[in-house]
Amino acid sequence: MNSPTSYQPSILPGDVRQEQSFLLGKLYPGVAPATPTRLLLACQAENVQSRQTQGVVTDSGLSARGWEQSVALANWLHTHEEIDAIFTDTRLAARLTAQSVGQQFRLPVQVAHQWPRSPNTLWDREPPIARPDSPLLADVASYVEYSNSLTDALARLLEERWGSTLLFISDAVSIATLLRSTGGSSELGIWLGHTSLSEIVYAHGRWSLAYTNRTEHLPRRLPQRLLPSATSGQAGGSVPEAHAEIEKIARFYNQVAQRLGNENESASPSHPPAQEMTGEQLRHFAEINEESHLLLAGAGRGRLALELAQAGIGEVVGVDISPGMLEKAEFLRLNTRDIRHQRVNFRLAPIHDLPFKNGRFDVALLIHLLHHLADPRPSLAELHRILPAHGRLVVIDIDGLEDAVKRATQNAIEGKRNPSHALLRTGKQLTSLLEESGFRVEKQQRWKVERSASEWLGSIGAEENTRVAVFEMLEASIETDAAGLHVRRQGTDLLFDAHLIALLAQKVAD
Repeated sequence: MNSPTSYQPSILPGDVRQEQSFLLGKLYPGVAPATPTRLLLACQAENVQSRQTQGVVTDSGLSARGWEQSVALANWLHTHEEIDAIFTDTRLAARLTAQSVGQQFRLPVQVAHQWPRSPNTLWDREPPIARPDSPLLADVASYVEYSNSLTDALARLLEERWGSTLLFISDAVSIATLLRSTGGSSELGIWLGHTSLSEIVYAHGRWSLAYTNRTEHLPRRLPQRLLPSATSGQAGGSVPEAHAEIEKIARFYNQVAQRLGNENESASPSHPPAQEMTGEQLRHFAEINEESHLLLAGAGRGRLALELAQAGIGEVVGVDISPGMLEKAEFLRLNTRDIRHQRVNFRLAPIHDLPFKNGRFDVALLIHLLHHLADPRPSLAELHRILPAHGRLVVIDIDGLEDAVKRATQNAIEGKRNPSHALLRTGKQLTSLLEESGFRVEKQQRWKVERSASEWLGSIGAEENTRVAVFEMLEASIETDAAGLHVRRQGTDLLFDAHLIALLAQKVAD
């Protein structure tokens, strides 16, 4: 293809105005394609920096609303468009938005590393105006240079892809600049909402603007379906049932995130972490080295993911199905200001349908997740897929008692506290599940910790009626130890013993 003309900013106001106009009109293929070239431009979803401006000063991941926007965009595009390739610039929010779409289309996301970043974040709505009396000629020249660099980057992106439908996800400034280049109105401010869609088309030897700021994919209220629908079957279980179960968990933990509010997540928690094993201890238990790529399923508020990075693990990807929890995790990552946290990334994904290629991770961690799943087999099959031969899986969960009656009582208490709880399993049952799913258990560790009922309930922001009901159930079990928890009173609080188990399993080679 012909490369675009190299433009030099001019100090003459009239020339500058001309340089700002019709840049895309000078970008064309060497041979006219048989079909139109459609460039869909999607503005990145809301990030934490937009949502939590105080204290957040770096490139940030998505907010809870941003995750919902990205899923809504992915679902709408999958229903209404046929896309040949997906591109994004280097911003984290843009990449995460693109990954949501790529997950739905089963297409790889290609990062355009040459895509320039704007020196001014207000140029989408307030581009510099070139007038003879303007005191901002330097800004105008800078804007022209930025426009030219966008055209150069677009030329490289379109090379060998003329006649295709391409989706490009970026920020509002770069999209507005391209739209102005198409329309020739260099001084027009363009308002673009998060995940809004615009389209420019090359056909009949010219570029045309099809539409801008299209947002009908965004619901007027929060969507009931927060995750892309599963499109591929998994062995050993019903994927639709697993998806419904995952959505139930997502709704509950979104409510938890709202109830917990905006407390300082970087402060030490008043209650111990649920897994009762630090990142350093987990690293030693699983024998994880510094070069490992680790998947943490059920990342929650992100504390463990950051601990694992601090323990020296090379890459940590935390996945969760609650946008609210992921916002808290990203906010914590940004505000702890530890360079090791750059090794951590968070994704919205259901465990039974992960957006990663086969053998992507060396180690996978399931922390207090299996007891939420009535049938974990689709999820374990998916973890088996994303691990290489001899990859390791670590499961930490509640250690269900061998006494079936006491285990049933404990199940009832867990379900009253957390309605997304499904089933407690014994160590033998967990081992059998792993072995049926293609893993061999190599070692296990059991332990018991004393837990405060008030703090246990407070960790999910339990409402008063739930607190009263759980306290009553715990107190009722004191005399005969009906739940096997050794419940005892301490002032106005109740203490009990939490039984936990950790299993290290290795993928059996195919």
